[in-house]
Amino acid sequence: MKTIALASGKGGAGKTSVAAALGAAFGLQGINADCDVDAANGAIALGARIMSSEDYWAGEGYAINASACSSCGACALACRFDAIARTASAYAIDEALCERCGACVDLCPSGAVLAHDKLGGALYVSKTRWDSTLVHAELVPGEDTSGKLVRAVRQRAEAIAAAANPPIEAIIIDAPPGIGCPVIASLSGVDLTVVVIEAGSSGVRDAARLFELLSGMKRAAIAVINKAGIDAYWDAQARGLAEAWNAPLIAVLPWDKRFRLSTERGEAWFHSPDVFVAGQARSLYSAVRSAAAL
Repeated sequence: MKTIALASGKGGAGKTSVAAALGAAFGLQGINADCDVDAANGAIALGARIMSSEDYWAGEGYAINASACSSCGACALACRFDAIARTASAYAIDEALCERCGACVDLCPSGAVLAHDKLGGALYVSKTRWDSTLVHAELVPGEDTSGKLVRAVRQRAEAIAAAANPPIEAIIIDAPPGIGCPVIASLSGVDLTVVVIEAGSSGVRDAARLFELLSGMKRAAIAVINKAGIDAYWDAQARGLAEAWNAPLIAVLPWDKRFRLSTERGEAWFHSPDVFVAGQARSLYSAVRSAAAL
């Protein structure tokens, strides 16, 4: 079994559409893991229906016991994030602003600040419209433990794959865009990374940062150029970027409304009745299988 990650330097490059196409191509021999927990939309692309869900607990949060609060204000003075404010009867913590540094706990003279388990999101196991498995999650807005939730998504996908009969060929990871901690958690230990480069100014520049990250992580990468044909200069820049980082270019997908229409119909490209769109998806799938030695 191989782990294949789809990554992009920026949002909107088409990474999720490519991940969905590969998931549809692998079918029951693959598992999709949507690790873009801040903005998970793999379930939409794959027409998924939720089969099970569980709460994700993000660690300790803090709350003030109003009956024990002396209203001295020491907690509010200590909070660097302006997350504590006076109410009618006592002080209270705004969880959306709280960074959980614990200064309020240390400085409260009456012990009114209490720790509690903080709900950070939810983890789901779903079935796609082709009955393959999708593991995905949603992070509570503002929660800062996305790297931990990414790891939970990967662990669940790996456990399902290990127990599958017949065996699973590949786990297809839809990584978050960019180069932050959730991206590192998504790409750590994968067998192959497919970098989706949007053929444009920001797409090329942000992809360059991603290639630099992958080089530091010593991760093998191949490249797909998406939205090609708008500007010949940026098409050439995208090709040059892949070549500079020794990432074999396996597909150049044109800016063509037929891809969008296929996505809107929920076909994940691979199952499109449009011969052009389906052909592009099949070529992409074959090239990824070859690069991953499947």
